Amino acid sequence: MVNWNKTGVCPLILAVLGAGCGGSGLAGPSTPTPATTPSLPATAAKPNIILVLLDDGEDAMVSNFAGFRSTFIDRGIRFTNAFATTPLCGPSRANILAGEFTHNTGVLGNVGNDSGYPGWVAGGFDGNNIGPWLKAAGYKTGIFGKYQNDYPTGAPGETIVPPGWDDWRVVMSDRVASNDDYTLNENGVLRIYSSGNNGYQTDVLSERMQSFIRAAENNDAQPFFAFLSLGAPHTPTAPAARHRNAFPGATAPRGPSFNEADISDKPLWLQSQSPLMDAATIAGIDEDYRGSLQALLAVQEAMDALFQTLDQLGETSNTYVFFTSDNGLHRGEHRLRGGKNTAFEESIRMPLYVRGPDVPAGRAVDHLAGLVDLVPTFLSLGGAPIPGSVDGMSLAPLLASSAPPLSAWRQEILVEHPGGAGLPIRIPGYYGVRTQTELYVEYENGEIEYYDLRADPLQLENLSRSASSSTISRLSARVAALSKCRGASCRP
Repeated sequence: MVNWNKTGVCPLILAVLGAGCGGSGLAGPSTPTPATTPSLPATAAKPNIILVLLDDGEDAMVSNFAGFRSTFIDRGIRFTNAFATTPLCGPSRANILAGEFTHNTGVLGNVGNDSGYPGWVAGGFDGNNIGPWLKAAGYKTGIFGKYQNDYPTGAPGETIVPPGWDDWRVVMSDRVASNDDYTLNENGVLRIYSSGNNGYQTDVLSERMQSFIRAAENNDAQPFFAFLSLGAPHTPTAPAARHRNAFPGATAPRGPSFNEADISDKPLWLQSQSPLMDAATIAGIDEDYRGSLQALLAVQEAMDALFQTLDQLGETSNTYVFFTSDNGLHRGEHRLRGGKNTAFEESIRMPLYVRGPDVPAGRAVDHLAGLVDLVPTFLSLGGAPIPGSVDGMSLAPLLASSAPPLSAWRQEILVEHPGGAGLPIRIPGYYGVRTQTELYVEYENGEIEYYDLRADPLQLENLSRSASSSTISRLSARVAALSKCRGASCRP
């Protein structure tokens, strides 16, 4: 079992100033070592790349949202087996931006010295992530919204702007940061916003990104990378005032796993902390669900405005737009309200849609993908070298009209959680693997879970006691290997 309590972390000030931590034992070298320099797709030399990230946008809600279906799913590729490898905001954002698994980033939670922004800079990642790497490859770069949890805690000053970003419009996460009230660091200047003063966060961030795109296109020869990192549909949801009466009567889905009747087969952490939900709790879940749907309406408006801007600039045919979330959220499944960083599907399964040059419309891709794969995908599309520290694999081959067969792709993906941060309940640390048809998890207290997802997609019956020894041994061996992997050893 890998020790989650990292030691040998370099001084915070050196990391913030970009000095790196090459000898710290943490991933994040000050000078990336290229592993490969991919060739560009023939159809798009130096394409523009946009990443749109939701906060707590579970796949079931997002993929059934009519606006996103028409904007993305019907017009591009949907990855049906995309996963957050550590389904918690801070660690997941580190996975997304650095392309590394949590056991390598050392960003173990949302707040604290080894979590959020302090953990991020201590690992040397402020200058070593997708923004600086694409800027070095000739891209104009901009970020709009949430960068890392607890930013800028621990930095030498509040107005710090890390290297590699041409336009920095980042939410100050170390203070009030709701959709209605928040502070932005706008290229080193702090500005306070409120929705009562035309400052609803999704609207403002959308406008800032569109301005960036228009400015970037003043030099049409230079591609751009834009990262729109939204606060929706996170609870408390705070939808825009214009949407607060939408979806009247909507309730969270009531599938067989909702308020699961019998959890005696589940790990002790769930049995001991999750009584059957009462009527008041269920009513609260429904209220949160309606609020999340309402908050997504502003996101849909932002997506409509984005594609209108790209159309006006003539850039739609040369721009990849990726749409996903940092992690999922429980809406009453397995008796969990608002929980994440579990290994259940509601927590780890992500919406992941792609539109772009020659991307087939209406295509479902079943290959296993992870948020850790976004960095190598963007670098590959941009013709940039992929640092040897990157654990993920490029999804670019899956965006073509003819994708490699499932048998030629990874057969399992790591899921990991350092433990303790699973509010409102406490979850032990675990490592697991998600295959096309199975989920297997080993907890630090010795418990295990195993689900046959072909027969039991809702994870109602933990078969760890009845599964064959050969099945458990096979999956345990993969957990042992992937929980220690780094770089190329994380890929098939």
